[in-house]
Amino acid sequence: MLKKFSQWLGGLASPAEASGAPCAQLCLFGKHPGWDDHMQDLGLNTERLVETRRTLYAEGIAGNIDSGAWEKLGANALGEFDHAFVWRFGAGEFVYGRFWASSDARGRKKYPMVACVHARGYELAKMAALAAESVTRVMEACRQETDSQAVRSVFLRESEGLMARASNVAPAGSDRFDRACRASLEADPDLTKNGEEALVRAAYAIHREAEPQLKRGSGQSSRGVHFRLPRVRGMGIGSSAWAWTAGALDLLNRPEGLVDGLLSIESAAGGWVDLLIGRVSVAELVCLRAATGAIPLTTDVPFTIDPAFADRVRSRVAQWKAAPTQERPGVIG
Repeated sequence: MLKKFSQWLGGLASPAEASGAPCAQLCLFGKHPGWDDHMQDLGLNTERLVETRRTLYAEGIAGNIDSGAWEKLGANALGEFDHAFVWRFGAGEFVYGRFWASSDARGRKKYPMVACVHARGYELAKMAALAAESVTRVMEACRQETDSQAVRSVFLRESEGLMARASNVAPAGSDRFDRACRASLEADPDLTKNGEEALVRAAYAIHREAEPQLKRGSGQSSRGVHFRLPRVRGMGIGSSAWAWTAGALDLLNRPEGLVDGLLSIESAAGGWVDLLIGRVSVAELVCLRAATGAIPLTTDVPFTIDPAFADRVRSRVAQWKAAPTQERPGVIG
């Protein structure tokens, strides 16, 4: 029923979506004590947000709950939802959001509440910061409210504020934010130390698993692939998710993005980021509640890596160094 309802909502997407016009839309959905069951979706009026809700919530979370996949993890299951995610597409388009543990008015706690922002057509560094700020304010306010009307008021206030602030953001164009994100990966000694650096292993896995699935020249993938990667030291929640999307796109030589998207989910409770390249399935989203005992870090896998490949990766990573400190993604944490 939840899946069918989400598919029906696809008809509510804004006609402006097809035009490619700039977009800065806040959206709320999930469980909240102000509603007896799943809350009324607020702001679900772009096709990308409908897709996000359907894939992550109506299919991904609901599917893993219904199948009992997380219950089967036992001691290897994370206790609660507490995640940030970035879903990147082409031409600077993204959806940034947070999941957090919540319940409905009947006290049922299996589903989270979700706040996210769909943005397109704006300079990425500033828009990423605005999206994170809006989502964080909404999350903190909704955690304090128990009444549905109060949540609607929070949504309207923050949605209007986001659109007003976005009107002062320059159009998309510069890649300085991605350069800063990659620089944060290169600067983390946990990712680059010794001769078995984690970035080399990550690059090897990404090329081995993702590259064959990408259709040459189109940036589309026939199926999704999943990697679990370390969080970047000293960065706020959400920043490591951004950093790994920028790193992966550069390693794959696809700075323009991927048509099917690049989804990065950062666990606040764990020390990792789950990177999903291409189409996202229910089975892959078991990662939302799976600890490393069930899904180990990709960088811990003892790959046998050709020395020439490792040297090429090190040379590429060395080019990531020169991003200005003030532009690094920690500012959006």
